Amino acid sequence: MGLKCLILLVPSFITPFKSKGYWYMLLEELCQYYRTFVPIPVWFRYLISYGEFGNITRRSLGILLALLYLILKLLDFFGHLRSFRRVLRIFFTRPSYGVAASKRQCSDVDDICSICQAEFQKPVLLICQHIFCEECITLWFNREKTCPLCRTVISDHIHKWKDGATSSHLQIY
Repeated sequence: MGLKCLILLVPSFITPFKSKGYWYMLLEELCQYYRTFVPIPVWFRYLISYGEFGNITRRSLGILLALLYLILKLLDFFGHLRSFRRVLRIFFTRPSYGVAASKRQCSDVDDICSICQAEFQKPVLLICQHIFCEECITLWFNREKTCPLCRTVISDHIHKWKDGATSSHLQIY
């Protein structure tokens, strides 16, 4: 949480709004990855010592449960690894949703962004020929895959955690 606050405190002329979203996404993915590893020693020690003072059946059950736990954690690890690779690729390639719109294109739509209803700030022309402010459309694509006006699919998937949110998934193990 402290690192997210540090990213938030960096002035926008050093790190633009769009870039902060990529940093949030990378940081949250790293935190999710770390969150997977933290409970492993505690649970493993608990499961191994389950049958420590009992008979051989309880000891065997503890070892089997510990092995099952490790297998589940490895599967979870490889799932996160795939997601982490995708986030790294997005972080380093920084895909764009369109190109910068010209003054003429902006004046054709009355220099007003359809999302914020204000004058364009860094206008972006999407592939469907609609124009929006860069910050507005970036916020939109954090949650949606389509153009806000015509619903043409622009992004192939939603980039989770670019808005600084975290997972609401309760991790029990």
